[in-house]
Amino acid sequence: MKVKRILKKLLLTLFILIALFLIYSLIPRVRHPNKSFATELKKSDILSKDFQKNLRQFIKDTATKSEIIIALKENEVIFEYGNTKKLINCHSARKSIMSLLIGIAKDKGFLELNETLESLGIDERKTPLTKQEKTATIQDLLMARSGVYLQAEAEVQSAKENRPQREQYKPGNFFFYNNFDFNVLGAILEQKTGKSIGAFMEEYLAKPIGLQDFSSSNVVYGSPWPIPNQSLSDYPVYWIFMSARDLARIGSLVAQNGKYNNKQIISSKWLEESFRPYSKLSDYNIDKKPLNAYGYLWWLDTNKNLIWADGYGGQYMLIDPKSHLVFVQRNFTGNSLLSSGLFLLDENRDNSHKIDLQHLYERTKNYLKK
Repeated sequence: MKVKRILKKLLLTLFILIALFLIYSLIPRVRHPNKSFATELKKSDILSKDFQKNLRQFIKDTATKSEIIIALKENEVIFEYGNTKKLINCHSARKSIMSLLIGIAKDKGFLELNETLESLGIDERKTPLTKQEKTATIQDLLMARSGVYLQAEAEVQSAKENRPQREQYKPGNFFFYNNFDFNVLGAILEQKTGKSIGAFMEEYLAKPIGLQDFSSSNVVYGSPWPIPNQSLSDYPVYWIFMSARDLARIGSLVAQNGKYNNKQIISSKWLEESFRPYSKLSDYNIDKKPLNAYGYLWWLDTNKNLIWADGYGGQYMLIDPKSHLVFVQRNFTGNSLLSSGLFLLDENRDNSHKIDLQHLYERTKNYLKK
């Protein structure tokens, strides 16, 4: 009898632990906020119903993964496919948003691009920076030319495989897509403004343009999922969860030279500086077609004068400043331990290509010309 009671207690304990884990696994990392500054995007009927039907059919027929698509022209929605209000991790598209935040901070006098890591007190406890590495400036980090080749959180496989030797190149001399640069920029923004990334973004970007699904809590540090993250650096990775419609609205701000509803949110001077091709990808044997250059945390297609944000799992934004067109593609990568795990189990989780979004953009652009 005693053995049976012990077994029953063990089974009950195991059941409770499993139940608690299942509940924990369902907890969303971020939630939709209720913000007074949120405004609805206007919808336009500039595209015929038949044309939109053809676009949807293309998305369904394409061999790659495209869960959500939204297109804007001059702040108005001209095409939608899927749940455009769903909160999704931007992954590396976060870096392009950081470029805008750094620009806003510079415009408002919080920082200067010539400030060095040494003057900012940036260092690593486990692997201290060298004197040469500390001469890297904020501008060097924006160009991914810091000359600091240390391991960083959430870095891509190519960074691990192709990392130069320390001090192999001086700051400013060599393009290397390294998360050290991008993660440290987040820390610098916080240091210089006295606000968290999320709080700064909410006050100076989300509020002025009326983002519908964003709050400061949408910026998550360390692991994007509710599990512990092994720290490789003193500067944690930050993830920005956004809806497709909010990301497209940011793209519309960029497409209109920093203006939104006739109000200058970010200076045109900063955007002009950000979209210069500081690094030609062909010089570094990087094949990322149709992209061929890199600016301040933005990918560029200089042949067609297009600006891109690009993130893992198919998080793309295409901006055409000339026609004020913005196309955004999003694929859900998880917002809880369970949904994130299901995404990671999908063998085709990164089976999406920029070429599909570009095809939708070009078809739409040609239609509007006619």
